[in-house]
Amino acid sequence: MFTFLKTVKSYVDQFNASKVYIAWDRKLTTEANFRNTLTEGTYKGTRDQARNKEVYDSMGDILNSIECLGIRNMFPGKLEADDVISWLGKTIPGKKIIISVDRDFIQLVAEDISYYNPIKKQLVDSHNFKETYEVDPKEYLYYKAIIGDVSDNIPGIEGYGKVKGLKLAVSYNEYKKTGTCNEKDFEVIKSNEKIIQDNLKLMDLSYGLELFKEETELYGKQLNTLEHCTTDFDKFKQICVDLEFNSIIDKLSNWQATFNKKSNSNILAEYFKAFV
Repeated sequence: MFTFLKTVKSYVDQFNASKVYIAWDRKLTTEANFRNTLTEGTYKGTRDQARNKEVYDSMGDILNSIECLGIRNMFPGKLEADDVISWLGKTIPGKKIIISVDRDFIQLVAEDISYYNPIKKQLVDSHNFKETYEVDPKEYLYYKAIIGDVSDNIPGIEGYGKVKGLKLAVSYNEYKKTGTCNEKDFEVIKSNEKIIQDNLKLMDLSYGLELFKEETELYGKQLNTLEHCTTDFDKFKQICVDLEFNSIIDKLSNWQATFNKKSNSNILAEYFKAFV
């Protein structure tokens, strides 16, 4: 929990953010995720559900502490944290930075949305996107659908990795626009289009939001409730006292300065998204 708090603060300082939204994969309903239904339960079927049990056990304390910092916690209904962030990116005004190691969010990069990978310490925006990934955001989504995603247990087209996948993604984008592309890639696309289309349903972060309008209504209600979210440093200090987070208490004024920023930058982050 101490590490979590320090990490969030470091991102707020790094990007001079005035608002922080964290999407959690703790669903508000018991309905099955449509991705599990489409894959007959194999979606994310390789995840180790016991791996982060101790972290999950601390979730209540973490939520309480970061709410005191004015952080806006958001939850999906029957979808995932990914879908919440996709919706937030399209809904809230201003500059937005998505912080996650999940590369599914790369497809969301736009003029007002950047993606930051905290492991690589790499920030990707609309200006350096093609230089970084060799394709544009739409083609990147096609590329992911072509090669699949091992971490989510989604198989792609057999024999297609990064090099061939990127090339085919460009051709597939041309095919979607014009109905044709070079002959060799056209044959591959026609014989594997079901794989690509099925994977796009799982990977395209606009698909679920279009399919389940009640989900976006739920997000809207949450966002309205959080509109006037404020800091409570007296409560935050007491939490830190109880947990003996002395280094935070000693620099509480610094924490107040961090989370009382007035800028037009928003951080969108996701946590605990592996297992639900």
